[in-house]
Amino acid sequence: MRIQGEMTVDQLVAMTRKMMGKMMRTTIPTTMRSMRIPSIRMSGYALVAAVAIATLCASAQCATLTLDRAVQRALAFAPTLTSATAQSDLSAAMVREARAPLYPWLGANSEYMQAPGYSIAVTNGGLSTALLTLNYTAYDFGHQAALARAALYQSQAAEYGIPAARAQIVFDTTVAYYDLQRAREVERELESNAARMRRYVAVIQRERLTGRAIPNDLLKIETASDNAQLSLSNARSMTARASATLGSMIGDFDRSDLDVAEVSGLPAEPGGDFARNPMLLAAERTAASTRATVQAANRERYPTVRLSANAGWEGINPPHTFTHNAGAMYDGLVSMPIFDGGLISSHIDQARAKVLAADAQVRQVELDLRRRMTDAALRYRQARNQLALLASAQSTADDAFRLTWARFLGGGTVTLLEVLDAYQQAELLRLARPDQEFATRQAAAEGALLLGARQ
Repeated sequence: MRIQGEMTVDQLVAMTRKMMGKMMRTTIPTTMRSMRIPSIRMSGYALVAAVAIATLCASAQCATLTLDRAVQRALAFAPTLTSATAQSDLSAAMVREARAPLYPWLGANSEYMQAPGYSIAVTNGGLSTALLTLNYTAYDFGHQAALARAALYQSQAAEYGIPAARAQIVFDTTVAYYDLQRAREVERELESNAARMRRYVAVIQRERLTGRAIPNDLLKIETASDNAQLSLSNARSMTARASATLGSMIGDFDRSDLDVAEVSGLPAEPGGDFARNPMLLAAERTAASTRATVQAANRERYPTVRLSANAGWEGINPPHTFTHNAGAMYDGLVSMPIFDGGLISSHIDQARAKVLAADAQVRQVELDLRRRMTDAALRYRQARNQLALLASAQSTADDAFRLTWARFLGGGTVTLLEVLDAYQQAELLRLARPDQEFATRQAAAEGALLLGARQ
């Protein structure tokens, strides 16, 4: 059985009763309908009814998309989260690469070479080797350690890209969800508006027959009803677009009729500390990485102590080499640059420039966060003030319309144009409420994004 949209409990019970009635008529003979049904058969019908209600309820719930479910599906579908994870893995691998020179390097090599066309004084008649080699940088005044530390800070900055991407996905999906809810509310209000206008057309038609309304009044009310239908058609198109937008975020590109569960209540005003914002934390780690790069560049001026050793066989011809020429070699090397044409100085200047740029980026991110939070808080307060004003103005506009409508029907001096104007004022107030509620929820969602909140 296919369930269209969301069904209420009363509808489910009515459908179940209808199914049970069909079952009773088809399974019980006519002569036995007046007889008492055995208790075991009644139990069976009760079980069937319970299963039917449970199935219908489950189907109805599956047809309605909740905010949490939409966010989960968006997180599972969006490629940006996978991209951020891959970047984090890449940075972690680069940290291991930067740390590798801090440890000894052990390798093996074997070589056999004959060069009969060259002078034996140069080639020594040939070469045969089989060696196990060890290389180790004993001391470099912290140059490689600074490079490893810079890579570690950069890796941490990349790790914060994952929660940043996650928070952005949550924000985009949440706003799209609220936008669809607003579109649904506007559509329902315009449906009620179109229905009311049809009733008003019927009233004016009766008044026209009794002579208390002129043909021009009928034309005006019919035009207003037609406009209401046009507005309703436009609202349905907007709802379909909002549904398609949300569907594209959760990987459902063929749905323009998503039904979302209503989110009741309004969130709290946005505000708080930015200490958990992943963008700010990533910028701070990047700045720390650049400072470690400056230390590494300065250490290039200092001496480096390297040790190497190998053991195995090395000689001319293989038989003699592997029977008489086994041994080992040990070497220690101290190197220090004296003149490099300005290479090290350029490295230092580049690293310092990157530090200045990274520090400026940290300040820029913090300023952007504060600006956006201030703007979100102002938009939130404005929307809440508008909602409070709408709550008081709505009753006034409705009373004004009822009074004008009563005076028109009572034969007063009020024209139908004045009645329609009063009605439109009340209707505009009703349509403004979903927009202000959406603005409130959008501002709160942006505040959660800026604070680094993630689901």
